[in-house]
Amino acid sequence: TLLELLGEPIPEGLHGQSRVDVLRGEATLHDNDVFMMHNGIGDRDLGNPLINTMNDLPWRSVVTADRWKLNLCAGDQCELFDLNADPIEEHNLFNDPTYRDRIRLMAAKIRLWQHKVGDDAPLPSV
Repeated sequence: TLLELLGEPIPEGLHGQSRVDVLRGEATLHDNDVFMMHNGIGDRDLGNPLINTMNDLPWRSVVTADRWKLNLCAGDQCELFDLNADPIEEHNLFNDPTYRDRIRLMAAKIRLWQHKVGDDAPLPSV
């Protein structure tokens, strides 16, 4: 997006997609899920060996265009946040049975994305 706004050439193989059309009001982000991966290994020293071990676990996340964020980790507590009601992610809804179907759907999106990009990080069963 920034490269296009600056009129610069976009390098081949660069991940992502320009969203200038959204800024110009020509498109929306209605169906734009954003996927994230955190591998953490050797990432940083947080001052505590136990915390460092937990930080070294792989996490996979998706943020949906309609406000939800799901963080999955095979070795730690997973997280679900309603970003409209809780933008600073303080209230984890993952264990609330009300959201079980939403979690399954979002986890399936992460798995499909993993398949598409060749990511083999383990995910918990949900």
